[in-house]
Amino acid sequence: MRARAIYSAIEADARVRWWLRETPSFDPLAAVGPFTTLVAFLPSAFATRLTEVLGTLDGVAAHYRYAPAQLHLTIRNLDGVDLSTLAAPLADCRPLVLRGGRLGFTRETLLQRLSADVALRRLREGLDLLPGARAPSGALRDLAFTNVLRLNGPVRAELLHSVRRHRDALAGEPLELEELALVRTDKVGSPGRTRILARYPLRPAR
Repeated sequence: MRARAIYSAIEADARVRWWLRETPSFDPLAAVGPFTTLVAFLPSAFATRLTEVLGTLDGVAAHYRYAPAQLHLTIRNLDGVDLSTLAAPLADCRPLVLRGGRLGFTRETLLQRLSADVALRRLREGLDLLPGARAPSGALRDLAFTNVLRLNGPVRAELLHSVRRHRDALAGEPLELEELALVRTDKVGSPGRTRILARYPLRPAR
């Protein structure tokens, strides 16, 4: 319920700002970075389904669309963290079992919400204790989601209506994240600007 309330507040804020003509903009060639981030790329089957849903939406042509290989869940940004200490919080981490939620908007993105399980919360808590870690801020810091669009220009009624029709397309669909990746990348994980520094398989408890 707490996550749903946070998402609702974020989307309400976005709509007010769009109504005030605060138009989002995004230029992929000027995407900021690099960032050092721990991510989990979505399983190919779920990413394909999500891409298919995105293909049914109207009014997306002006916006930046994430390719299936870019779709990921950000675990934590690790800029400034002593990466030699990263192994400890990952040692006992098991596969993250999540479920799809609704599509929803922020001021700058369209995102696919995901359920956040206990293992994800504990992993993030461990990462936040590492030397050099900076406590994350913002309403989305403890939620699970993957961005699917970066908004670039006015958010037209056709896109709003289309998202409303398809927002539950992946609700309840399970996905299991069996590997984490430490990457150095830009704001959207552009393939040409993403370097994988390390991979961390997540193994079930024996």
